[in-house]
Amino acid sequence: MEPGADSADVVCDYCVENPSPAVKTCLKCETSFCSSHLKPHLLNKAFSGHTLIEPVADLTDRQCVDHKKILEYYYKDDAEYEELEREIESLQGVQQNCSSKQRDLERSEAEIKTRINELKGKLSKSFSEWRRQLEEDEEYALKLIDEEGLRALSQIRSCSEALNKRMEQITLIDGETQNPDVPALTLNLSNISQLIQKRLNGSEKYHSDILGIIVPASTEYRGPSNVTPPPHSSSGAAPVPGNVLQLSTGITGRAGISQGQRSPMSLDPKTVNWNLVLSDDLRSVTWTEQKQPYPPHPERFKHRPQVLCSQSFSSGSHSWDVETDGEYWGIGIVCGSVEREGNKSELGDNSKSWCLEFYFGDYFDAWHNSKFTDLPLIPSNSRIRVQLDYEAGTLSFHRVTDSLRHLHTFQTTFTEPVFPAFYCGNNSLKLLN
Repeated sequence: MEPGADSADVVCDYCVENPSPAVKTCLKCETSFCSSHLKPHLLNKAFSGHTLIEPVADLTDRQCVDHKKILEYYYKDDAEYEELEREIESLQGVQQNCSSKQRDLERSEAEIKTRINELKGKLSKSFSEWRRQLEEDEEYALKLIDEEGLRALSQIRSCSEALNKRMEQITLIDGETQNPDVPALTLNLSNISQLIQKRLNGSEKYHSDILGIIVPASTEYRGPSNVTPPPHSSSGAAPVPGNVLQLSTGITGRAGISQGQRSPMSLDPKTVNWNLVLSDDLRSVTWTEQKQPYPPHPERFKHRPQVLCSQSFSSGSHSWDVETDGEYWGIGIVCGSVEREGNKSELGDNSKSWCLEFYFGDYFDAWHNSKFTDLPLIPSNSRIRVQLDYEAGTLSFHRVTDSLRHLHTFQTTFTEPVFPAFYCGNNSLKLLN
């Protein structure tokens, strides 16, 4: 800075209405800039050759005597100029990095918008079809009622005509006559209700169709690779099609170790969710996308692909083996009073169930009362031994190979009978013999 000059007195040449103090003067442009108007000189490559100095009000003293041009290289110490060049190059690198990340965000934004439009299109198409189906169902129900009404009214007219004829006979014939029998004339709505119920049983497929659109889409798009989704979701996403759960109550596993009482076990058909299919021997369960025509039952799981065993335990020690075949499954126990519908009916997501949960190789955890403990991953296809000691209040899980590998143990106090329980999100699970 020139002797006696004050940089605070130098204002930005680009600020017209409200002049701001200049922070730099460009020898190339012969212009002073505030911090805001200086940014293009710092970030744009076109200005990389321009020399910036401390604010100067008068550049006359810096002109060449012979050529009347501003002297650009005025530093006494060349090292200072080189340092400034390195700083500018660093800022330019930061700018390029920011631009690259901005392009990545724009691509992600475009992908998300595309997925949203696709989902909205699919759902709109499904809802249109459902509205059409509901209109047909309404028309069908009204038609049944009209037909039954016509039948009942026709019967009334027939009876009325018969009564009129009998009255005419009475007036013509003297003597004893019998009172005619008139049948009870009512609307037969019980048959109608059965027909309508049978037709509307398929309406639950609407919910399955919605989940069939939403859930696969949530697994198709994961977002940027450096973003990790939370391990549990309250949305209750539906499982991916195709999984078998196999259960074992044999005396020993491959490890040749027996613990707890072994007794025959079977899956309970009245508890099985509509998206699960049981084997003929009631030892295996398989997930299916097609809803099954099971009759309504208060013990049936309505919102989660779950099933219980018919057997319950209220004392003693017991163990059973389960063979998993799929990427999304849960194994554990529940109290008989556990909820059968709603978000809190899922194994582990309430105070009345305890389970191990495996989810697509992303996580493997022990889950109880909506709290989970992360466990080291195991292969999705495994043999799991469950060991229950009712009086001790312990529920232990082991992986069975050539030996038993302890996975987790719950410690609690059981106050009511408990049932072996299974969540079959895809493929199958099986009780082993």
